[in-house]
Amino acid sequence: MDTLKMLWGFIKNARYLKGMTRKTVATVVSVEHPHGDYYTIALRPAQGFSWNAGEHVMLRLPDHEEVKKDYRILSIASIQEEGVLLFGTRTGREASAFKKALLSLKPGDPVSVQGAFGWFRVRDEHSPIVLFAGGVGVTPVRALVKELAHSQARPIHIVYSSVEFYLFGDEIRAIADSNPSMTLYAVSTPEETQARLGSLAGQYGNRAYYYMSASPAVIDSVAKLLRARGVSGGRLIDDTMRGY
Repeated sequence: MDTLKMLWGFIKNARYLKGMTRKTVATVVSVEHPHGDYYTIALRPAQGFSWNAGEHVMLRLPDHEEVKKDYRILSIASIQEEGVLLFGTRTGREASAFKKALLSLKPGDPVSVQGAFGWFRVRDEHSPIVLFAGGVGVTPVRALVKELAHSQARPIHIVYSSVEFYLFGDEIRAIADSNPSMTLYAVSTPEETQARLGSLAGQYGNRAYYYMSASPAVIDSVAKLLRARGVSGGRLIDDTMRGY
């Protein structure tokens, strides 16, 4: 079912896949370990490489023989003006061979980059925006928050759900506190999440766009809730690649 949904997402949003075949080489700036099994990776992109907030790239590790033919699609957490490709990820109890190789990289190491592409992007300049991030799904949401940091033309609500650690949380809080049109709700339970999203859906209905970035099960649950509140499918945008 998830594969069919992904394929439908590709077909429906084909116009957002223009950069999918572009290949470049980036170099590692840093690999950091802020908490538990959370990691962040920063890459210096090739000269002239560009991307839009909320897009993905496909990464390969050409110098690691054990995963040379493998790849991962990861959501970009940064915006163009920051000058680096920033990613957030979790390893779970046991990191995959690819993630072990990725997290072992040293500054200056090469990483093959394919893209950028994706449809988790701001649609217009006036519709209210509701951004939902579940755990490490905050990765592309951070990019959208950075892009919208100075936008005061419409209300922007960020519902960030996590249990023990809010990756990029302090940074997002600081941005929201400095923009009177932006509000952050840090929640920690499914009940809090549903109550807040249900309230926002009741307030804005189909006037807003609702962005959802989390695990497949959580996205399905949130989409079901929003549809039950009368929000049409065309106003729901999810990070189908779920690359964190």
